[in-house]
Order: sequence, then C-alpha cells, then structure tokens
Amino acid sequence: MLPSSFAPMIFKLIMPKVADHFMKTFKLDKVLRYVEEPNEADLLGKDNKDQIEMLAGELAMMENRLKKLEILSGETKKIKKNAE
Repeated sequence: MLPSSFAPMIFKLIMPKVADHFMKTFKLDKVLRYVEEPNEADLLGKDNKDQIEMLAGELAMMENRLKKLEILSGETKKIKKNAE
C-alpha cells in the first residue's frame, strides 16, 4: 500500500492527462474558444447597437426640430391674431 503522502503527487501526475482526455473527447477547447472569443453574433450585436445609438441620436435631433417648429408655429399664429 502507498503512503498517503504519495496520493497528492500521483494526483498531480495523472490529473493533467485526464483533463486533456476530457478536453479532446468533449471538444471543450472549441467550446471555450467560442465562449471567450468574439463570434459572428457578438459582432452583429455590436453593429446593431452602434446603429441603434446613431438612430436614437437622429431621433432626438428630429424631436428638437419638431418642438422648435411647434413653438414657431404658435408664435406665428399669435402674430396673425394680433395683426387682425
């Protein structure tokens, strides 16, 4: 029987080989790469986010213009009423 002090040493020798076997068997390296590295969906999401932010900015500018037009329209109506 082996002394209990050898168990951690044996475990350190065997465990990397077992882990490599599992990595190859279940293709965990591909899964890990898919999770950690950007993929097509990440890039598409970033592109969509950028486009949404740009459109939101344009929408805010259009809302400001519309408010200004409404204010100016109200002022012209007041001027016409006063002129009559």
